[in-house]
Amino acid sequence: MSTHSIDEATVPAQEPSSQSRGSAIRGVLVGLVPLGLLAGFVALALVLTALARQLVPNMDFSVQQQAVLVTQIAGLIVAVAVFAVAIWRVLQRVAVWQQVGKRVQASATLWTLGVTALIVVMPVLLAVLLPQHPFP
Repeated sequence: MSTHSIDEATVPAQEPSSQSRGSAIRGVLVGLVPLGLLAGFVALALVLTALARQLVPNMDFSVQQQAVLVTQIAGLIVAVAVFAVAIWRVLQRVAVWQQVGKRVQASATLWTLGVTALIVVMPVLLAVLLPQHPFP
């Protein structure tokens, strides 16, 4: 009998709760990536809009308005495209995690994506539900 053999009873077992908590936190962080990218690209679009307005200060108002409108539309289209690609990538990762058996991580990511969708839709819901010109 070898003295180097390890008895399984002497090996400390990892706590499953700390391991699942760590994978849940990682899942939440992965789920927040699309929201962070969307916020970053919207902020970048607003900064570029302000710069576009400063580039045409002495022009006619209609030229300024067109410059701002083109910059905002282009920036928001890029932001929505990046958001869609990020969600697609995260959903692919969730599918892999579900196949491998990382259910806690996949569930945390899907719940975070649901909260992200609610955050993105919230301004539209508020605009629909709150009247802008209340009746007297």
